[in-house]
Amino acid sequence: MKQDSNYTTNRRKFPRKSFRKTISFISKGDAEVVEGVEIGEGGISFKSTRSMVAEEKMIVNFFLPEGDFFSVRTTLKNVQNASAQSFVYGVSFDDVSLALKRQIRAYV
Repeated sequence: MKQDSNYTTNRRKFPRKSFRKTISFISKGDAEVVEGVEIGEGGISFKSTRSMVAEEKMIVNFFLPEGDFFSVRTTLKNVQNASAQSFVYGVSFDDVSLALKRQIRAYV
């Protein structure tokens, strides 16, 4: 079977699943409640109207469905324009507990 070269270069390290849940994050002393977009073992993405820059550190808080509450240190890795006034931010988890990895793996 022939593989498309774009497919092989755009593969992710961890699979992701849609995560349309309410999450919160704290960045530079300011907190915001936002809507999640996707989640995977390596990180989470969410929509926000706040303007942020790559490599910004933040703490993200969320509940996994039928799981626990997590508060995780993250680093902003990806910024995409969702509309004229909102962005989709992708963050990677910095210190992920084994319990969180297991629960995300089970959810995904």
